Parts: sequence; structure tokens; C-alpha cells
Amino acid sequence: MSTPKIHDNTIKYFLSDRQNTISILKSMLPKDIQEKLDLDKIRYEKDSFLPKSLQEYYSDLIVSAPTKCGTSVAKIFFLMEHKSTFKKYTPLQFLRYILEFWDHYLRSSEDSKEKLPVIIPVLIAHPDEGWRPTKVSDLVDLPSDNFKIYIPDFDFLLFDAVKDDPEDYDFDEAVKALFTIWRYSGSPDFIKAVKRVFELIKQIDPQARLDDYLQIILRYLELTREEEEYIDIKKIAETEIDEGEEYMGTIAEMFRREGDERTLLEKPKWEKKGELKA
Repeated sequence: MSTPKIHDNTIKYFLSDRQNTISILKSMLPKDIQEKLDLDKIRYEKDSFLPKSLQEYYSDLIVSAPTKCGTSVAKIFFLMEHKSTFKKYTPLQFLRYILEFWDHYLRSSEDSKEKLPVIIPVLIAHPDEGWRPTKVSDLVDLPSDNFKIYIPDFDFLLFDAVKDDPEDYDFDEAVKALFTIWRYSGSPDFIKAVKRVFELIKQIDPQARLDDYLQIILRYLELTREEEEYIDIKKIAETEIDEGEEYMGTIAEMFRREGDERTLLEKPKWEKKGELKA
């Protein structure tokens, strides 16, 4: 499995946990937008309105939240996207998705007068050099700024895990742990940051959820870090985590690079479909 695929599968695993996704949306959305939405009732849309041409790219990453606007049953859709490297044309990717989503939505709707739903892209990025914000208009050769009014620009939510500090956000501890790894991935202080990662993991509740994320983080570190760092990581885990020796003693079987990597593709064991565990 390539490194980008490992990153993708890991964030998909985290986003398949409603508690993580809710914490991300609540931490990133402006307050005046949050007040209009019931984010505790997010729903994974799967392929409900997804064109087949995009299902491979967006499966499990489309969530919706109902509005609180009176008797309205409208939903706001969120496209949760991840990039481990900088992609200049990401705004075009978002635009293509939004247009195809709306087209599919209209063709699936029985009400010809129904309005289109709002779609808010959410980008979680951690390229080595950080993300360079771009809009569609930045990609177009404009003779002058006067032409921008003819370009379909739009904003999207961005968390740059290299430039943004997860401690400044009210993310779930599991999300903070992963984002801390990304923030310090290329830093000489990475091993020091690993201590904070395990401190965060210790705060995850309930125990079954903690066990799952401890294992997925250990697996992720084994697959993405250099082997000479492993001894230091092992020492920190043994110090910070109860029964750390037990987990690290099985690391060779559970997290070897050439081994079975299906854990990064599976749903959390403790989460039932459509249910948020406390």
C-alpha cells in the first residue's frame, strides 16, 4: 500500500466515526452557520445522491445535517475531502463534484420546484509544505480582476494540519492525536509530539474506542515512520498507555509493513451503523 493510500484510508477510518466528524464540523463551521444546523444528527449519505462516476472517490465521505429553520426539512451536505499533497486544481475538483451532485439530485427528485441543497466542501490537508489556498479564479488566466465576476468562485472549509494547531480547535481527542502526528511529521520535534499523541489517546472514551484508536495509531506510525524511530515510540507508548507493553509486544504481528492492512479500510468495531456511541 502506497503512503498516500495509507493517509487516505486512515482519515476515512477516522471520519467513519460520527463523534470525530461532528467534532470537526462543530470546530470548523462559523457559529452563525452552526446555529442553523443540528450537527448532532449528521447522516452518512453513502451513494444516495452520488453519481457512479464519483462513488469511488467520495464513498463514506459525504455527510448531511438537518437544518433547524422552522418546519424546514432541508439538509446541508458536507463533502469531506483529504489531501496529503498539494493539488493545485482541488477547487475544480470540488466544483465538478458540486455540479454533478446537483445534477444527480435534480434527476432523482420528484419535485420539479425543489431547490438545490447547499454543499460545503471541507478540506483536511497535510502536505509537507502546508496548503496554498487557491480559488477557481486563481486558476484562470484573467486579463484583469474585472473578469472575476464571471468565474464561479466559492469558499470551502480548510484545516491545514501542517500550519494549523489542533490544540486551537475543539476536536475529539482521536482527531487531535492524528492531526498532531501530521503537524509534526517533518519536524525534529516529532518524537516529543508523539508523547502528546499518546496523552490524547488516553483521554478517549469508552475503553473499546480507546483500544481501536490506539491500535490504528500504532499501525499508522509503523507504516509511515522510519524504523529507527520505533524504539522511541515504543518507550513513549509503554510509559503513557496502561498495558502499553501488551500492545507493543504484539506490534510485529499487527502492524508490520508487509502485513495485513485491512484495519485502515474497516469501520470502527465499536460503532454500529447509524448510531453514535457515547
